[in-house]
Amino acid sequence: MKLVHDPIHGGIELDDFAVKLVDTPEFQRLRRITQLGLAFLVYPSARHTRFEHSLGTFHIARLIRERNPGINEGAVYSALLHDLGHYPFSHTLECLFPRHEDNTRWLIKHGEIGDVLQERFSLKEFLSLLKHPLVSGDIDADRMDYLVRDAYYTGVAYGLVDLERLIRNLRWDGERLILGEKGIMAGQNLLISRSMMYPTVYQHHTVRIVSAMLCKAVELEGIELEELRKMDEVDLVARLRASERKEVRELIGAIENRKLYKRVIWSGEELDEKTIKELRKELESEFGHLALLDYPPKPRFEERNAFVEFSGEIKRLSEVSPVVRALVEAKESNWRWGIYARPEAVAKVARWLLRFLDVPGDTIKNQNLKL
Repeated sequence: MKLVHDPIHGGIELDDFAVKLVDTPEFQRLRRITQLGLAFLVYPSARHTRFEHSLGTFHIARLIRERNPGINEGAVYSALLHDLGHYPFSHTLECLFPRHEDNTRWLIKHGEIGDVLQERFSLKEFLSLLKHPLVSGDIDADRMDYLVRDAYYTGVAYGLVDLERLIRNLRWDGERLILGEKGIMAGQNLLISRSMMYPTVYQHHTVRIVSAMLCKAVELEGIELEELRKMDEVDLVARLRASERKEVRELIGAIENRKLYKRVIWSGEELDEKTIKELRKELESEFGHLALLDYPPKPRFEERNAFVEFSGEIKRLSEVSPVVRALVEAKESNWRWGIYARPEAVAKVARWLLRFLDVPGDTIKNQNLKL
């Protein structure tokens, strides 16, 4: 048994089996994977890593299981390992590579950590537990840790979630976690926190710009998935710094020295798939790495689908909370896509964009085009 001191949860107890998992190379790599990717360029203290988040998720999962012993013990260890496969800078490179969940499964099958797991579980059994509602549900241990932790390390005031009340009021019915009526307000607050963190931190325009720059550098460098799987952020940055391609060295140098691209357009107006594809192709052909298109998926806010017990019935959180319904309806108001360019190329890209989209200049300006 080991005790880890954590600024969010206080003491986190690791049993002997958890310690063996943590001591593997695959898990130790998470010390060198920042939780919020490149957000530290906006929030300098956001240097926390997937390592401590994974410990925090394990801690919350264990507390929930202590009140619900019917939950499979392996689900608690899946909470510990749920982020094992994150690439350098966390979600940033999922613009180019499969989601990190796929890499988690690969590392468990091919890494030293899989040998440790087989001391207690079959790999087939354990891999299925990575989707357990305890760690991959609508209100789960993962979300309960990262919202509070991310708010703490960025310094924003949106992470006030009553974790104790949530944990006390989560009930396992054999298939799903159900939030008791006394916990509904805490569950509602979790979604409020998420909706505030989304535009302020997770989709901050500067974070989006620098993420697009990193994706372009990695794409130009031609790094393959098999190489990236085990990389940490030290490995990746060193590789990009030493690139034989001038464009790659320029991009990583601009990121490290915070000489970032600027917004040319920042719009909430949707484009159809054909236009997006053509815009990306033509922008690349005309400007190469000097201008980048960033068109992210829309937020889902899965918390709205959480099962809650209300007046003796099992319902969805969005059915019983007018606040949650309003947040879900408003969620797209913060969604934006953008085109970013090196500062000296902004005006040229803007003029080109006016011609490409073939719309009056005033229309584009209303979408915050920086001319």
